[in-house]
Amino acid sequence: MDRKKKKQAAIKSAANVEQARKALKERFMDRIKKIITLIGGPELLAKFPPIFIHNLYEVRYPVLKIKAAPGSEMSKIKITQFNKLMYQLMEGIDIEFENGNTIPLTWYLSEGLTLMDCVGEINVLTDPDLSEIKTHFLPYLHDSKAHRDLQDGLVQIVTHTCRLLADYNDQIYSADLSDTPYFARFNPQNDILIHPFKQERHQIMLKDGVRTAIRLGWASPDLEMEYYNVKPSLLGFKTPGLDIPLQLYITIHALDRLKERVNITPGVMHEILLLTFLQDKIPHRWSGSESHVDFCIADEKVGYFVVRLHGDKLVVRTFLFLTNNDTFEGEKLGRLLNINKIDKEYLAIDTLPAFNSYHIDQNEKLSKLFRDAGCGSLLKLGYLQEFTANQVKDKDPESILQYLADAPYFIRQLPQDEYEN
Repeated sequence: MDRKKKKQAAIKSAANVEQARKALKERFMDRIKKIITLIGGPELLAKFPPIFIHNLYEVRYPVLKIKAAPGSEMSKIKITQFNKLMYQLMEGIDIEFENGNTIPLTWYLSEGLTLMDCVGEINVLTDPDLSEIKTHFLPYLHDSKAHRDLQDGLVQIVTHTCRLLADYNDQIYSADLSDTPYFARFNPQNDILIHPFKQERHQIMLKDGVRTAIRLGWASPDLEMEYYNVKPSLLGFKTPGLDIPLQLYITIHALDRLKERVNITPGVMHEILLLTFLQDKIPHRWSGSESHVDFCIADEKVGYFVVRLHGDKLVVRTFLFLTNNDTFEGEKLGRLLNINKIDKEYLAIDTLPAFNSYHIDQNEKLSKLFRDAGCGSLLKLGYLQEFTANQVKDKDPESILQYLADAPYFIRQLPQDEYEN
């Protein structure tokens, strides 16, 4: 490219930047005026000195962004995911003023807060004419209940963002909002800092060999990993001496089975996993030398975590889906139908995504079968199909009935005369 063309390109680029800057300013000023009007009508807008509104753009808060905390290792792709997801979660959320008018949360987080904080600095003693303006904004200033509600709501959104992107196989996240202007008034930065916690893998010697495992915990509000211990008695184990809480580990094998057999958003799945063991009473079935701990989603049982006591540690060895062999319900299902593990795999009723693909809750015969086997809770989890990481195409439930036509359970359902023929 010759000098003339380079110069023309530079001029065009500068013009585009200036045009974009002008458009941003116009949008900012337009939103400021709309917010004022929504709070107090055109009359309130008319009371604002033009110079006050004009200067707001120069002291505006920048757009809220998520960034990696200094010194942390997070890819640009992951940071982009965080920002995109956070704003997706904000969609459709409005901030309501006392008169019932509303504005989008995203407006409030930039233009709205800039306006509120600057109005809060008005000194009515030196300029009594501005007293009425400040009165309209008192319910929304930094020390108001409305602002505290905003802080709480923003923390919930960011916490949920961290939850959805967390994964025990990768990283758990904690967010620091303390330097944003929602908590640090007039801070010129508007960045949420994400602290990632890589899960340390341990080699644990078990009776059947060495297994790779991680210790169960979660990122705390103090920006540290917090690990949890569990009393063996809560899982049915009888230990000599004191019932001291023990460290809780889960094998990578168990995490893989959980992913394979439930396979919803990892962060949600893994947080429920942890919360399962933090209950005051942990529902479980005792099975010889191991405890089968109920894994529930929205209070509906999905399967069991198989936990064994190994020395001074409790170790989650694997995860069993409710219909799998070696669960109480799975064994009963096998007896009712006279089928084994291979049959269940062939029918694709041994994982939640595949089970949901049949929409069994809409089939009367199959619904009764699974309720009779103790698997009725699975019929209420069809809505999780949309949260499955890898979608499974819908299947025809009649194919199950055809395969199981000669099963003892269904033969007993036939009318007596048809059965005798």
